[in-house]
Amino acid sequence: MKRLFGHPVTRRTRRIARRVVVTCAVILAVVFVTTLSVDLGPALRGRAEVAATQYMGRPMHIGRLSVHLWRGQFVVEDLVIEGLTPESRPFLLADRIAISLPWSTLINRRVVFDAIEMRGWRMHVETFPDGRHNFPRFTRNTPRGPSAWTTTLQYVRAYRGEFSYSDHGTPWSVVTRNLDVIVTRPTSEYRGQARFSNGTIVIQNYVPMSADLRTSFRIVDGKIVLDRSYLTTDGAESEITGEVDLARWPEQTYQIQSQIQLPKMREIFWANDTFSLFGESRFAGRFTCSGKR
Repeated sequence: MKRLFGHPVTRRTRRIARRVVVTCAVILAVVFVTTLSVDLGPALRGRAEVAATQYMGRPMHIGRLSVHLWRGQFVVEDLVIEGLTPESRPFLLADRIAISLPWSTLINRRVVFDAIEMRGWRMHVETFPDGRHNFPRFTRNTPRGPSAWTTTLQYVRAYRGEFSYSDHGTPWSVVTRNLDVIVTRPTSEYRGQARFSNGTIVIQNYVPMSADLRTSFRIVDGKIVLDRSYLTTDGAESEITGEVDLARWPEQTYQIQSQIQLPKMREIFWANDTFSLFGESRFAGRFTCSGKR
């Protein structure tokens, strides 16, 4: 028996077997670490909820908060940002938000977000005749003091989304479905693209209109600057430029040029009348909504 275990072939086989076992163990350990997702628990989840609530001035709730250790990716699931009151429609519902944060940049006191992706979300914005609105306080007008830390965001995508806006004063509303928004930072300036389809626009008591949109934009000093937007609605093709001041929401201004099909306009705005319209029309105008100072 001793001869058998001491035979060169046997010793070589045992060495190979050990190496295979060690290799398999390393592979399994790497697979485990790279796929490991750790639930951060109710304590850290609660602290995140409190911090966000204090910053926005609006209650925020998180269903689950976890981290993928190897990738440095934090995952927020079932997020809710409430409306103006607990009984109001929520401002935001999101199934999943993934935030990628490389650990290596923290050594240099830099917080670099590789990517933020939000999937399966619904946002509802509304304004009222007295000037109130439900938009949370995402931005600050007061400058921050100097800090040794710097924060950089490289890529944001929000997809499988729906955005709705209701102006209770006019009244008019819009619902944008299948909304996909991408924001990147190729230079010192943030740039983005957005598109939606199968949307609906309702103006007062007139017939609802379908809507599709594609747009490109920039983010400059807290403002969304629309470089070019193409809006297709029932009976009209429009090109739109303008800007939205998020810090002074709902302050926004648009320049609009439209090619209008008059027969379809009659069906929408004079649905109960019997007269006829023919031909096309062009419109060039400006839309402005003043924010509350």
